[in-house]
Amino acid sequence: MSASASAVSQRELALPERPQAEHVSIVTAPVRKSLRPVPFGSTVGTDILRSMSLSALALNDGAVTVSWSFQAPIAAVWRGLTDPALLSRWLGTVVEIDIRTGGRLVIDHGQGQLSRSEVTEAEAPHRLTMTWEFPDEPRSRVAVELRESDEGAAAKLTHTGPDLAASYGPGWTTHLTYLEAAVQGETIPPSQFWKLYATFAALRNERASIP
Repeated sequence: MSASASAVSQRELALPERPQAEHVSIVTAPVRKSLRPVPFGSTVGTDILRSMSLSALALNDGAVTVSWSFQAPIAAVWRGLTDPALLSRWLGTVVEIDIRTGGRLVIDHGQGQLSRSEVTEAEAPHRLTMTWEFPDEPRSRVAVELRESDEGAAAKLTHTGPDLAASYGPGWTTHLTYLEAAVQGETIPPSQFWKLYATFAALRNERASIP
């Protein structure tokens, strides 16, 4: 699939400027049976956030791994990763997209911040890998693996590179929350992005301080 898109959706994730640090309360959301509770900011109360499906989060200096369970067919989740209109609802405005081996993906995350990726592997609907280049960061790599599950589809996103845990742990958790909403036909307002991010970051810091 190849396309060029400057405004593919009126509901695209055009992020507002990141606010200064502020206090964010953490509460525990009821989640679907058999999944661990996942905290989220109390200022966000949409139905989709009450059924978030974060099943595992692993952070270290060399990689961030996020596992997620979707109540949707694997083909629908794959579309969320590769369709310009859906990508713009959870990752950022699609500037350039060619999801095939050797293709490119360029995303505008707002305020002139572009991520540039080269697709190194695209095996529908099971595996997508690509490089990740973001301003003022060393080049890194992102891999998404999908498999069918009893819930619908299970995803594992692994971002490999130096010094990722501090920002990309809560960052990918927030983006995957938006992806789940997009796949289910829901919309989370872009204005909630940094509130969610701050909540996940606070939770990570809280757990890191526990002996």
